[in-house]
Amino acid sequence: MHRFAFVLFAVVAPFIGASAQEGSQDTSQAEEVAVEAYEDALDAWTAAQAEHRKAYRSAETEEEQERIWSEERPDPDVFAPAFLAVAAAHPGGAVALDCFGWVVGNAQDEKLVNSSLKVVLREHLQQVELGAFVETIARSSTLSVERALQTIFTSSPHREVKGKACYHLGMKKLSSARLARKVAELKEDGQDPLEAYKGYYTEVALNRAMMLDPKVIQAVGEKLLDRVVNEFADVKGRRRTLGESAGAELFEIRNLQIGMMAPEIEGADVNEKPMKLSDFRGKVVLLDFWGDW
Repeated sequence: MHRFAFVLFAVVAPFIGASAQEGSQDTSQAEEVAVEAYEDALDAWTAAQAEHRKAYRSAETEEEQERIWSEERPDPDVFAPAFLAVAAAHPGGAVALDCFGWVVGNAQDEKLVNSSLKVVLREHLQQVELGAFVETIARSSTLSVERALQTIFTSSPHREVKGKACYHLGMKKLSSARLARKVAELKEDGQDPLEAYKGYYTEVALNRAMMLDPKVIQAVGEKLLDRVVNEFADVKGRRRTLGESAGAELFEIRNLQIGMMAPEIEGADVNEKPMKLSDFRGKVVLLDFWGDW
């Protein structure tokens, strides 16, 4: 772990020091230096993860695998300062955003996450590149990220950025509603949510879930996804448009929940004869969804 951190700083330091002499370089050269510094920091993190996976696969017992997985995983907080150093040496640009995105999306130290978000909201809020940052930080479950998404959604001048912030904010609200329902069900059964979900959710997240009204948060999440469908449907996400992603999520919520009537399905049976799901109404039907991928 510490060996990787040492190598990381040894590799990144020359680029950070060289940045002070970039006055004579043109913009493209400065950007190349910044990108190379960021990629070196990223390579060190990737190498640490690869070494950890190799050790895990080489373990001879399940007990050893569990120990390696839980005790020897690379600590992102050890690598975060190198990314922050690159961002400080090359402020204001896309590379700095990439660095802050890595920290917010990976670091466990809330102070590092919060300080990174403050810089981004102060110095990068007007940039169109913030859309990629939004997608990167969306995997973080900290409340400060949710607040940052709200700020980006309301304040960014770019439609693409607003659309992505709206979508991921809506998804976070729905996730919070699901957790709030689970916590409420546990409490009704006389179980302690903090104990039942220990290791799966942070104590902060569980305490917050116990104070939320699932129906209210669910409604807020659905409303945000409705806005995505109505206002940002054509904005491209990671795999498809935001409208397709939000529409699919809303369809599942509103049509595919336990106790709801199944939507109509039309197709051909094994004998290539036309069939509809409604033809079997009143009978027990097993639907088997499969693919050949």
